[in-house]
Amino acid sequence: MELRQYLLIPFLCLLLLLSRPVSAGDYLNAAHGSSSYGVERTSTSTLGYAQGNCAHCHEQHASIGGDEPVPAGGEASDYLLFDANHTSQTENFCFDCHQSGGYQTGGISLNKSYSYNFGGDTTAGSYDSTIKDSFSHAEAMAGSSHYLPDFVSQVLGKTLKNADGVNWSLPAGINPCDACHNPHLAQRNVNSPYDATKSAISRPSDHDNRWGDDASERMSAAYSDYLSPYWWGSTNHEPANSTTSDGSNLPNYVRLCTDCHNQYNTINSTNPRLPGSPRAIRKLSWKTTAVGVTPDGHGELDGATIVYARAPYTSGTNMTLNCTDCHEPHGSPNNIFLIRSSINKAAISTTDTTNPSWQSLCYNACHTRATHSWDRGTCYNCHYHDGGHGGF
Repeated sequence: MELRQYLLIPFLCLLLLLSRPVSAGDYLNAAHGSSSYGVERTSTSTLGYAQGNCAHCHEQHASIGGDEPVPAGGEASDYLLFDANHTSQTENFCFDCHQSGGYQTGGISLNKSYSYNFGGDTTAGSYDSTIKDSFSHAEAMAGSSHYLPDFVSQVLGKTLKNADGVNWSLPAGINPCDACHNPHLAQRNVNSPYDATKSAISRPSDHDNRWGDDASERMSAAYSDYLSPYWWGSTNHEPANSTTSDGSNLPNYVRLCTDCHNQYNTINSTNPRLPGSPRAIRKLSWKTTAVGVTPDGHGELDGATIVYARAPYTSGTNMTLNCTDCHEPHGSPNNIFLIRSSINKAAISTTDTTNPSWQSLCYNACHTRATHSWDRGTCYNCHYHDGGHGGF
């Protein structure tokens, strides 16, 4: 081989390194790359690979030392992953570790429901203990889950618009979990202790950056009228069980969720736990004005006639809500529409679309019968996203 060919090889490798959107420092500071609690597959850790090493997820060859580490067999996987990237709602590469009895050494005990981690509700049966559990409700036909097949068919490889009408897209072949999480950037975000600078999420329209870790990406920066719900069994506030209530410690989930759920995108869902499925998911707008839909009363629009009667929403003024105030991001073990098992330190049982179910939500979380008594139909007849008065 000529000298110039020897010189060309390291030059090409350097170009590849320079073109990577995620630096080594970003990964080493991420949840998967941490040397203290990062990824550590049981079968590769015994072969000398340090915690956080890329080889715990990516296999460069079919074997290591002459044998294929567990799980063995199967065809070559995308992105050199040790298992199939995505197969179904409950068979997904991420679930190989993010489940009970997964491949992560020591298991993962921190990925419980939002209501548990950031709402404080530890009541048995009210939360999911793993990510896989949260996504299993669609097939179990109880509770509700974000539906990964819809991500594959309706989001990945498609051109969508964010809430400002700006186009964005994600590659068709990536894992559907990557729509909201960048596995090489996502940080460990738990409540022991809570750290607002740690974020596990990335906006679908901005996949190569974390979202919510900067002060400018918090609820307080976008909405001066935001007030976070109470922590379970306390008058402290979510998400940190503290006196901070203005959302300065809370990611602006509205901005993240409305990358998909807005006035522009038509999302045709086949989720078996979506009432009326298959159907298009209702479009919505959290802004004061919108085209083709009625702005939601739980958003920036002043609800006017809406009366808040349960603390801390007793001022009677308009307030903008955050999506996770009422919804679980992955799945809800008992309720439809990803509605949390507890909201504003009240237990919620909205298992179907009947009026008692909706009253459990509306009258326990924020309102009372004294302010808006109604028995002639379900709350959902008027209060739905795009209904003007706010809804689900």
